[in-house]
Amino acid sequence: MTHRPSGVRLAAWAWLIGGLVYFVTEALAAVRYPDYSYARDYISALGVPDASPSAALMNLGAFIVHGILFAAGGLLLVHAIGRTSRGRTAFVMLTVINGVGNVLVGVFHAGASPLHGFGALLAIVGGNAAMIVAGGVFADIGAPRWYCVASRVAGVLGIASFVALLAIAGADTGLEGAVERGAVYSIIGWDIVTGLVILLPTLPGRRAAPSPPRG
Repeated sequence: MTHRPSGVRLAAWAWLIGGLVYFVTEALAAVRYPDYSYARDYISALGVPDASPSAALMNLGAFIVHGILFAAGGLLLVHAIGRTSRGRTAFVMLTVINGVGNVLVGVFHAGASPLHGFGALLAIVGGNAAMIVAGGVFADIGAPRWYCVASRVAGVLGIASFVALLAIAGADTGLEGAVERGAVYSIIGWDIVTGLVILLPTLPGRRAAPSPPRG
């Protein structure tokens, strides 16, 4: 991806900023939450107003802002590279599904509405599925091979973590938070790595982008 249109760079900034906002917001909310455990407690607990002193910050930053930026990145990238294909269409649709899910999670906190759980489903499955599809989309525009493979693997592991989370739901293992983070941090890590892959021109393994077709 030696040639990067402005729309591609904007997509990279959207993902990079979204990932950083998530991690910083979550950390700030967790510090203020009494006896919060990343391994034991669900992420959504940080957004419950009655329990979390920083619920508003968590809901706005980690969920709503991140979701909007994740979807915006997908829309900006596909618009910039053009030449639509089923893979690119699927990618942008999945990023929007993730964005809608995150907004639902941020607006309807845990225990307040069934829309919270539905939003979490959309966000986690949509985001990780987008990463799997992204492996092919980014290969088409010259991304390093290691990145394309890692994107697919991370998406598969994220969905596997979500399935594991459903399997232990209600079992009180003390590891629910850790398993859930396996399904969510795959997406946040992808945000940051993808942003850097696009923005840093000296990363090893970068391939030249294919030339656009001549009409």
